[in-house]
Amino acid sequence: MTLVWFIVWLVANSVGAKQPLLLDPVNAWAATLILAIALDLAGSHARASDRRR
Repeated sequence: MTLVWFIVWLVANSVGAKQPLLLDPVNAWAATLILAIALDLAGSHARASDRRR
């Protein structure tokens, strides 16, 4: 998921206006990056807990 986010951001940043990743305050690109990382971590956690059962 994070790799897909990076590719989308790279294309959008190359084609459109340059949008930096701002964390103070969080802009839309940084927020979606945080969401992508959270989904990756939650998915790996869920898969690990399924293996323990």
